[in-house]
Amino acid sequence: MLKNMLKNVVGAVAPTIGQALGGPLGGAAMNVVANALGCEPNARSVERAVREATPEQLLALKNAELEFEVKMKELEVDVFALEAADKQDARTHFARDWTAKIIGLTMVLFFCAYIAMITVMPPEQNSMELINLVLGYMGGLVSAVISFYFGASNSSKE
Repeated sequence: MLKNMLKNVVGAVAPTIGQALGGPLGGAAMNVVANALGCEPNARSVERAVREATPEQLLALKNAELEFEVKMKELEVDVFALEAADKQDARTHFARDWTAKIIGLTMVLFFCAYIAMITVMPPEQNSMELINLVLGYMGGLVSAVISFYFGASNSSKE
């Protein structure tokens, strides 16, 4: 949980490093972020340092990302390809497991049912804030399910 949150927080400033945090290069990416921010290379310290970062530290993190990208190109490592391979491995692993399929199908059906329900309800009974909140959350879950089973459109930067 903390790792995903950290990936998102760092990914907002340094997308390539944020992407690497979730994959096999996570340790190296964590060290790059920690060095740029001047903190210990663990998830809690880095997350706190990113939240409390000064503009100078954010600039240092952005510069560290550029150096990280250059180093990965020199080593011929494609961070996005590694993530795609990781997802493909997960797809292969869960190909025979019905649990993921049932959960995914249930999410898609609930999403469609919710849309149908709010469409037929009278407008005065709807709370737009609640509808938007639930649609956003369920839309994200359904997007992840679709991405898992049919792939994502994430391509490498070349």
